[in-house]
Amino acid sequence: MNLPKIPGGKKLIYTGVSMPLVALAELKDQDCPLCKELAKIVEKHNGLWSPEAEIYLLENAPAI
Repeated sequence: MNLPKIPGGKKLIYTGVSMPLVALAELKDQDCPLCKELAKIVEKHNGLWSPEAEIYLLENAPAI
């Protein structure tokens, strides 16, 4: 229900992963160690989602 309010053109949803749904540019502002580490990876890839970010997420995010 909040998707239209989140900036960006594409939204990635990983089923089975528990994490807040936020814009990539806002990951660093989240009170979540997982998000902060993802923010570093996204920044390293010029603000874009990457295979490195996906692998990190799938290996470290808590399951639903």
